[in-house]
Amino acid sequence: MLGVSALRNPYLADVFYRLNLIEAYGTGMPKITDSYKNFAVQPTIELSDNAFKITLPNTNCKIENTLHLDGREKQVLNLLGNADFITRAEVQNSLGISQATAISLLRGMLNKGLLSTEGSGKKLKYKRD
Repeated sequence: MLGVSALRNPYLADVFYRLNLIEAYGTGMPKITDSYKNFAVQPTIELSDNAFKITLPNTNCKIENTLHLDGREKQVLNLLGNADFITRAEVQNSLGISQATAISLLRGMLNKGLLSTEGSGKKLKYKRD
């Protein structure tokens, strides 16, 4: 965890380094922990006398993404409830926000993989992905 590397097989490590499969010795664990710093789920590490096992949670998983929803995103998902779809105007009116804010909110949820779209233009609808 401190970025110190103890090579078990220096010859194999050297080959990996020359093939550019290793960027630098001892940098993997700090990079992993840094990449998970903003997530509720964290990697788990199991240690034994001669090995360690690290389990990396999938941060792209929709279930795990729901842990990081802000209030408005939760409201949008609640609006969908059992409905098949929702429109931008419904989000705008229900949440009491501007058109630009509604568009930004829905776009962000699309990027997170929480919603998908159907149709286009005035007939654009958002649904749970």
